[in-house]
Amino acid sequence: MFKSEYGKAGLSAACLVITFVLGKVYSKNLTILDRNLFIVGNLFILSSFLLGSCYNFYDKIKFYDKFLHFWSGFISVKIGWNILKVTKEKNIMSKILIFFVIFFFSMGISAVCELYEYTLDVLFNTNAQPGGLKDTMQDMINALIGALIMITYYYKK
Repeated sequence: MFKSEYGKAGLSAACLVITFVLGKVYSKNLTILDRNLFIVGNLFILSSFLLGSCYNFYDKIKFYDKFLHFWSGFISVKIGWNILKVTKEKNIMSKILIFFVIFFFSMGISAVCELYEYTLDVLFNTNAQPGGLKDTMQDMINALIGALIMITYYYKK
């Protein structure tokens, strides 16, 4: 704030808020956010928001962004695992949870398709992603819209 770096100040504030919210959720003893996920989640927030953005680790360390995305794969699987473990233990399988699983499955398939297109372009010099990042994002947004429409249809059915 004193250096008029308001973007970094905003990111720092967001980091504090997210860390505070994680602390509140963890203190409620919810089994979805266990001790390991709480610690790793906070470290990830600090690593991405503060170190990555505020202290320019994204620019200073060559593969920092790639590492954080790699790490986020572990975290997202842990979250999914915890959710499924809780629903199995409590014998809960609500409509909402089912639709979340369907939604994320759909988005995962879309992401795998985009990875396939990228691999074709890199390895075989094809043109599966003619618009590059813009094409990828538009494809993902279209998959998102299609998934939401179908989920709404099945929810009402």
